[in-house]
Amino acid sequence: MGLMALSSPRHVRTRRSGYFLAVAACLVGCGGSSATNAAAPNGIHDAGSVPIAITSDAANGFQPLADAATYFLAVDGTMAPPPPSAPPPPPGTCAVETTTLYPRPAEVLLVLDRSAPMASAIASDGTSRWTATVAAVESAVLASQDATAWGMMLFPKSTGDSTCCQMPTNDLLPTVEVAPALQSAPSISAALAQDAPTGVGTPTARALVQAANYLAARSTSTSKYIVLATGGEPTCASDGLCSGAATTDYARTKDTVAHVASVLGIPVAVAAVVLPTSGNSIQPSVRQQLFTDLANLGGMPNTTPGQRAYYAIASASDLATALGALNVQMTSCSFALRDPIVWPDDVAVLLSENRIARDTSRQDGWDYGDSGTSIVLYGKPCDDARSLAGGASLSFVTACPAVAIN
Repeated sequence: MGLMALSSPRHVRTRRSGYFLAVAACLVGCGGSSATNAAAPNGIHDAGSVPIAITSDAANGFQPLADAATYFLAVDGTMAPPPPSAPPPPPGTCAVETTTLYPRPAEVLLVLDRSAPMASAIASDGTSRWTATVAAVESAVLASQDATAWGMMLFPKSTGDSTCCQMPTNDLLPTVEVAPALQSAPSISAALAQDAPTGVGTPTARALVQAANYLAARSTSTSKYIVLATGGEPTCASDGLCSGAATTDYARTKDTVAHVASVLGIPVAVAAVVLPTSGNSIQPSVRQQLFTDLANLGGMPNTTPGQRAYYAIASASDLATALGALNVQMTSCSFALRDPIVWPDDVAVLLSENRIARDTSRQDGWDYGDSGTSIVLYGKPCDDARSLAGGASLSFVTACPAVAIN
């Protein structure tokens, strides 16, 4: 089988080719070297401390990718440092001023399954899972498009059973039907009107790889999220076979979600449309555990008492409710500045009246982002901001070299 590439690039748009095993990428990202991999004479690709066998499936057009770390280094660095400090002002010409900052809209990519299981009936009302899902997505996006930058990626991309697991062959340049943006409801509705369930297989792992690479490559500093809405268990482990127990792809899908959330820092929420279902080769309890694991690994589990970690969807209203609840949690840690900062070193950032230290390493504190036009929180301050009820706001205090901030 080919291999999938998980990386941390900053800008991709549409279609290239290649495949990089998600578990291999996680091993690299979680502890291996980020140096460019090189093929050894014995055919082993060095992915840091873990040797990964690279194979090529010429019949299906899949090729090994270049090292993701190399790609990341080639395109990263989108946040320029803040502008240089101006000279100190004459005494008495500046004062301490406090401004309230609000988070930029979060970017949310809905990764929507359109494999064969989505064409079957949904239990509660007899309509197809696809019809119910489309109605819920359109309702939820329309209700929140003023505050959330919604986007959408459909999977698989195939148009018939002969290519049922088809996805773009380059994971670093995926196909995304609608880019995240405010007021995207009309674009998402138009894309959904042109599509329907297709193929047989459910290539969840590869779809998540490509969705994560797409979001991580965007040049914006705002927080990014993935919402996976699927009606079938992950298959396409061999990328060619359509269905059956031999093609189930549980391990690779879990490795992918873990890497996306913990290494790339993109939380993944999971909505399972009528799972478990009857007539499947995998027992319901096994599928329930899989989606519970995916939701916990993704870092955005359903916290409603008495419910599973994933969002169990049995009707259009269930999905609309789940998307609405998730929208409340999906808070950005990027705060737009109202005006240019004349003396960027003479400022203070406070969250709930607690002063946050600046951290130019961007691990645990704040730093300037978007060429000095925003304040971005990292680490615990970001987590604290997301936990605030009703959305976070920052107190941004400015002064100048002649006036100290207490």
